[in-house]
Amino acid sequence: MKAAHIIIVALSWFCVGCATPPEVKQALIAKDQAYVENERLMQQYRELVGNVTERHQQWYRYVQTRLNLNLALQWATTNPRLIDVADVEVAKDDAEVLGAEVIALINDIRLKNLPERKGPTGQVVFQAGMGDMDTLLQKLPELIGRIEERVAEDPRGSSAVDLTAFDQYRTNVEAVRRINAIIKQYLDIDLTLSHNDVQSLAEGVQGLRR
Repeated sequence: MKAAHIIIVALSWFCVGCATPPEVKQALIAKDQAYVENERLMQQYRELVGNVTERHQQWYRYVQTRLNLNLALQWATTNPRLIDVADVEVAKDDAEVLGAEVIALINDIRLKNLPERKGPTGQVVFQAGMGDMDTLLQKLPELIGRIEERVAEDPRGSSAVDLTAFDQYRTNVEAVRRINAIIKQYLDIDLTLSHNDVQSLAEGVQGLRR
């Protein structure tokens, strides 16, 4: 009799204790939906940052290519000079911008009568011109190609944007969603017993005495 009473009380407690309020389950569902929305928005922002960075790099390469081409054509067709700047410094600075391969081609196509230009140590940077306009026009595509290669080597125009923070955020959200799913799965297991079920179990337990 005493044992049966204890079992009945335990079943009654189990019935009450295992019931999960609907509000709790709904809160978990709403939380998971918020995680999904946050992840979607963060992915859109990641794509936006990547696209803007790529567009910036494209414009940077375009502008640098135009500037370098203009500088190369100046040396190929004229004898550039700057006010208040020594000729050797002008040749040195422009040589650093253009690079050895571009300068080598400029020296092949410099127009006749253009004088050589030396750097600070006395070395010839731009050779005396020996070419003509026909040669310059023929070599122009090659000059553009070398300049594009030079610009492509500049890390400011090709460096990849760091998007690891967005990837880490997505990883963290997915981990939280897995935890949320496990909790929801546990709470969805409805162990609540109806009054009739409890009564039937009680009668069954009482029947054990007979």
